[in-house]
This record gives sequence, C-alpha cells and structure tokens, in this order.
Amino acid sequence: MVERIPAEAETQPYRELFPHCRDGVVYVDHAAVSPLPVPVVEAVERYVRRRHYGKPGLEWEWERAARARKLIADLIGAPSEATIALMPNTTTGLAAVALALPWSSGESVLVGEWEFPAAVYPWRALQRFGVRLRLLPMPDGGLTAERVAEALDASVRVVVVSAVQFLSGYRVDLEELGQLCRQRGVLLVVDGMQAVGAVRLDVRRAQIAALACGGAKWLMAPHGSGFLYLAPELVERLTPGILGWLAAENPWDFFAFEQPLAATARRFEGGSLDVGAIVGLCAALELLHTYGPDRAEQRLRALSTYLWERLRAEFPELPLLTPAQAERRAGIVTLRVGSPERAAALVKELAQRRIYCSARLEYVRFSPHWYNTAAELEQLVAALRDIRAVRGWHMQGMAP
Repeated sequence: MVERIPAEAETQPYRELFPHCRDGVVYVDHAAVSPLPVPVVEAVERYVRRRHYGKPGLEWEWERAARARKLIADLIGAPSEATIALMPNTTTGLAAVALALPWSSGESVLVGEWEFPAAVYPWRALQRFGVRLRLLPMPDGGLTAERVAEALDASVRVVVVSAVQFLSGYRVDLEELGQLCRQRGVLLVVDGMQAVGAVRLDVRRAQIAALACGGAKWLMAPHGSGFLYLAPELVERLTPGILGWLAAENPWDFFAFEQPLAATARRFEGGSLDVGAIVGLCAALELLHTYGPDRAEQRLRALSTYLWERLRAEFPELPLLTPAQAERRAGIVTLRVGSPERAAALVKELAQRRIYCSARLEYVRFSPHWYNTAAELEQLVAALRDIRAVRGWHMQGMAP
C-alpha cells in the first residue's frame, strides 16, 4: 500500500497552472487528451498574436522548434537533437518509418493484437508491397519479450510495440525487448504516446530503432504536435517515402532540386510545420523539465498505484485490467464493468460529478497525472461508491 504520495508540497504551486483544479474538477483522463497548462496556452497565444499583427519572419518560432528537438532528445535519452524530427502525430511518425524502409515481398511486421490503431495501420499499408502484418496475442493486455521471441522467424523485419498499452496500461520491458530484437537483427519500433511525459524511457539503453509520439496526452501539448526519434544509424540510411522542401540540406536554396537531403532526422519533416502546435509543445516540454521528469514519474506511478490499490480494496467485484505488478504499470488504471453500455453510463455519471475519465469498450479507464492529488483520487473512489449504492453496477435505466 502506498503510504505517501511523493513531492506533495513541491507540486502544489504547479496546480495553479491548471485552472480546472481551482474550479474543483477532477481530471483523470490524460490518456485521452490532457488539459493545456497556462504556459502552453500563453505560448500559443503569443504565436497567434505575432501572426495576427504580421510580424516579419519566424525567428522566434524556429528557435522554439529547435529547442523542442533538444528538450525531446534530453527527455528520451537520445544522443542529440539531430535524431529528432518534429511530427504532427504518432501515426505520421510511424508511417514515415514504414515508408522509408526497403521492403521485399514475404517479409513481415509483428504487432500486438491490442495495440492502438495508430500503431497498426501504417504497417497494414505495406500489404501492397507483399509485406505481412502479423498480430500477436496479448491475453494479459501486454506484449512480452517471450511472446515476441516465439513468433520471430526469418521473415520478420520489424517489431512494433506501445511502450505503455493504451487500454490496460501495461508497461512493456523495452530493454528486454530491445535486446532480443538487436540479437535477432530486427528493428524495434515504439509507439511512445502513452509513455513519454508519464514515465521515463531511454531509447539508447532499450536499443530502440525508432519511436513516435504525439504531444496531446501525457506531454500536455496541443494536438498537431509530436516527434519521431530515429537511431543515428538509421537517420542517413533511410530515404523518406514522402519528400518535402524542408527535407533538403538547404531548404532556402529553392531551385537546387538535386541537393543532398538534410543529414539529420529533419529530412523526415517534409513540408511546413504546424508552428503554433510546436510552440505549444516547446512550452509543455519546458514545464516538464522544470518540474523534473524523474519527479513526475515517481509521483505519477505512486498516484496510479494508490488508485489501483483503492479500487481493488473498495470494489473487488470489478476486475482490474491493469497489471498487479507495480513495475508493469505507468499512469493508466482500467476497470472492467461488463459492457460498453455500462462503461459509457458510468463515465457519464462521473462527469455529472465533474470527474472526467474515458469509456473504452467494456472498460472505464482512469489516468491521473503528476499534478493530481491523492485527495482527488479519494473523491473519485467516493463517487464510485455512491454510484454503486444508488445505481448498482448493472446501471439499470442509465442510458448513455
């Protein structure tokens, strides 16, 4: 049992950056989309005002983009910002990798059957080249190195996995999986959407070939922001499947169409970036680095463990999909309530009490962040207790 949530006093001032905390809203839906903290809103507003008044040039905005690449590299343990390309979302990042790899008919990609669709569709598109998409069973809501090892054969070129599974919250042992892939000559490609900003990962230690992530969830950045990491040995070896003018070594030499591509991951950025979203992403990254990524992980894991234990103790009749092993958990805690209709009804009931979470299939998913408190989680537990007493879990008469 968690005795104490760490960094309570240090975190309290940061709650002022989230107006919904002051208004009494309990927001535990960061695995869906995060509220934007005040510094992010102010950064985007500054960009919009500059555009509104026609400020010449984009020097400040490009500086923000360069700083975002550096902050991302520092956050995920990348060797330098040269391995980071700014992307609008996870799907685009993964598709960039899929289209850049040279494929032969009969080769295959391994993906878990419960992965979020963003991690699946970019590889499905390769079927026209004769590449097979093979879905692996995930009976416990997670993908293990043992299961991958059983499926590896000579046809496999890539293993795709979410660092944290979007429904169960299962946290993959990336270092074990990365070692396996490296030994077998297979590329490990990671969907970092439910991990980056919530828990730490090190792309070099885990021997990750590529990692894509959007900014709108745990990084608390605007939609349309994100990034792609490519291991240094891949950056110059891969040619983007979609070339844009910003991929050139010198994009401002407009008519040098045969010039080399950028030697950095910038060659995958292609056309003009969503500058407003990137400005917001940079501000979100600065906030996370100021608070401290290690402290954020310690606090978030303590909060999710606290919630996991409270739900198990208070509602033993509802199975938890989230793993019991603490090392396999991140920020997501998921209850199974029996049907999609009941899940939607329960989420609606909680929203009427100003507690926000998500319904996913027959599950209700809670996802607090580092600025949440144990008191807010107790408010959630009390609301569930009240709903059970009044409605029961069968949710009779509770049409979504």
